[in-house]
Amino acid sequence: MLWLIQFGAIGLLAAGPQSGEAANLLERANASYRAHRPVEAVELYREYLASYPERADVRVFLGAALFNLDKPDEALAETRRALALDSRYGRAHVLAGRVYSGREAWEPAQEAFAKALRLDPRDREAWYFSGRAWYEENRFEKAIEALQKARSLGSEQSRVYENLGLVYEALGKFADAGQAYRRAVELANVEYHPYLAYGVFLHKQGNLAEGLKMLHQALALNPQAVDAHFELGKALHQAGQLEAAARVLEEALTISPQCRLRYLLVGVYAQQGRSRDADRQAAAAEGCRDAR
Repeated sequence: MLWLIQFGAIGLLAAGPQSGEAANLLERANASYRAHRPVEAVELYREYLASYPERADVRVFLGAALFNLDKPDEALAETRRALALDSRYGRAHVLAGRVYSGREAWEPAQEAFAKALRLDPRDREAWYFSGRAWYEENRFEKAIEALQKARSLGSEQSRVYENLGLVYEALGKFADAGQAYRRAVELANVEYHPYLAYGVFLHKQGNLAEGLKMLHQALALNPQAVDAHFELGKALHQAGQLEAAARVLEEALTISPQCRLRYLLVGVYAQQGRSRDADRQAAAAEGCRDAR
């Protein structure tokens, strides 16, 4: 997955007839979900559903939390339970589409998004995730159409502009891409992904100084983001800031021992004349299968 998947801003769940204790339990589950604590959210949603198993909306939130935990099979099972309760519940179709997108099953993904949009043509979440899926399928014109539709419906969100930037960049429309990325950063608040995407774009465009600023900001916003460490380390390496590059990449390895970090460190250490460290990382990288 390109980033931590979240179900998006769909607001609070409807209360419905329930005890005060149950309402409190549901609010705690919602709070955990909004605070990006999916393990806790899953536990609380399941506790709630033990007493109220016919809440389709709660099942979708449970499915979204499970998806955040990289449990797509369990997430899809919850969407099916929700749709069995209410086949016209659009949010369940959207989540199903996201699960299929994560599996690169593009046809069922777009079918699910289309079902959601037939139920509500103004569903910004469905348009956004449909556009995202079109982008990942390299269907760029369709991606632009869907993302622009999400934007026109009032989705003035950083993620929409970030993905428009990715699509325009893939099409070689670099001026449009830069404009979209800049708007994404303006709207980003504390989200690190737009800074990361814009920093990588600037780096590719040869604007290393501005790219480094964006990448440093991305890492400052999320010090646990390995992708931010990797891209910053790569840019620092290219800038000749070898000590800083080594420090960033070494820190990333304490979070996740990804092979691409080790391969990049081999080159950094070699340029520093640290042959033993380079050999050690090269040996550790033997048999690695993740992206270099």
